[in-house]
Amino acid sequence: MLFNRLTMMYAFAILQAVLQTDPLFESNQKSILQMTTQNSEEITSEDREYPALVVTKYMGSKKAILSFVASELERLTQPGDIIVDLMAGTHTIGYALKHRCRMVANDIQQYSLVIGNMLLNYVPQPRFEGAASTAFKRFFNVNMRHLEELFATGLRAERQLFSSEPGKQPSWETYSEFCENYPHFMRPEEPEGWHEEYLLLYSTKRVEAYRTLNKLEPYSLFSLYYPCTYLGVRQCAEVDSLRYAIDKLCDEWIPDNEHEEFESFGLRCLLLSSLISVLSRINPGPGHWAAFPRVSEKNPRYLITQRKIPLLDLFLRKVSLFENTLSMQTSPYPPHIVSNDDYVAFMEEVHEYIRKAKVIYLDPPYSQGHYSRFYHLIETLILYDYPEISHMGRYRTDRHQSPFAHKEKVAEAIGRVCEKARAAGTILVISYSRNGIVPDHETFMKILKKYYPKKKIELKRLSSEHSKLGQAQRMKTEEYLFTCMP
Repeated sequence: MLFNRLTMMYAFAILQAVLQTDPLFESNQKSILQMTTQNSEEITSEDREYPALVVTKYMGSKKAILSFVASELERLTQPGDIIVDLMAGTHTIGYALKHRCRMVANDIQQYSLVIGNMLLNYVPQPRFEGAASTAFKRFFNVNMRHLEELFATGLRAERQLFSSEPGKQPSWETYSEFCENYPHFMRPEEPEGWHEEYLLLYSTKRVEAYRTLNKLEPYSLFSLYYPCTYLGVRQCAEVDSLRYAIDKLCDEWIPDNEHEEFESFGLRCLLLSSLISVLSRINPGPGHWAAFPRVSEKNPRYLITQRKIPLLDLFLRKVSLFENTLSMQTSPYPPHIVSNDDYVAFMEEVHEYIRKAKVIYLDPPYSQGHYSRFYHLIETLILYDYPEISHMGRYRTDRHQSPFAHKEKVAEAIGRVCEKARAAGTILVISYSRNGIVPDHETFMKILKKYYPKKKIELKRLSSEHSKLGQAQRMKTEEYLFTCMP
């Protein structure tokens, strides 16, 4: 993305020019954290409460152990130091420490770029209200009216099923049949009971036109791909219309009306992050989008309740919530750098800044579950590119496959980061968890000792519990922090 590259270059130049600033005041409350060092000595460390702003539920998020990780990074840095966050995810660590350090954050997923720019850099001045909000609602309604005409048959059928009148709720078998038989793009077999004219909406030729003609109207991707899966039929139309309104506002309304007080890229990241948060809120699944729940005897009331939630007001409330929080959590070190690249290419590209950084922080995937599968829906929301899809979960076929999620590749992947960090003379801190692809801290230490002498590696451990997404049961585990000194 050329725009992203130019933004990074500009921000890097500013960062180089302002490497020294006044220390940030520290005003967080203190608590006690028990940790175990590499030598199994129990130590007590002063811990702080760190700010957190959750955009979406996220597998492997550091929110639950934020103080464990952030306090170690704080111990290793001084105010104004650079921290490179190689796999930033939803930027929990960057947001927690942006008041103290300059963040250089990277993740290969596009949704991470959007969330990171909002959490690390966006200052809501002015607020999304008044003329901007009015124009946004107008754009939303324009796209929505078009979709209500195109998909009238499906919207009407869902509305009849969702009737709130007593005694008119459908049986679970009826709603299951409706969902299982609903048309969608790339459906392997033609559904029964739908008019041929309606089925033409989902044809390959029509979707190819959307792919070829950039921003063809009305926006229809979710309506064509995901009805009766992760969200309802009308909700799909609402997501399409919210996405349309974001583009129209940022690409046309701001420049055409010379609203110079709005920074269009920052506002776009705020609005897209709010839409991601809406999808997380209405998701009937366990906090990710690896699979959608099928209608059964146990869940129709819950699914219908979730799919009846109107999205525009929920979206506007999310925007207001994020604006209020961000206005109280500004950073003295803007602009923080946010990029989306392969971690190896990123380390090459920002080599000079890695050399100037105090710490490189690596939080790689622990399991064989690829993030690009668990979060494909929000990646498609951001790209909005009408992708090829496959499998029951309707995943993108161009999903990124991380070497950290492959048993045969993980040691080499860790080694690449170690080599770059040592060559730059920068401290390397790695988060990991017991029972990951690397099964325990002893095995992980063996990998690190190929690149660092034992005396240069410090290990901290924290007893913890993981919520197993999709299950009420919590799994006891142990979190690791490996600190490797250059």
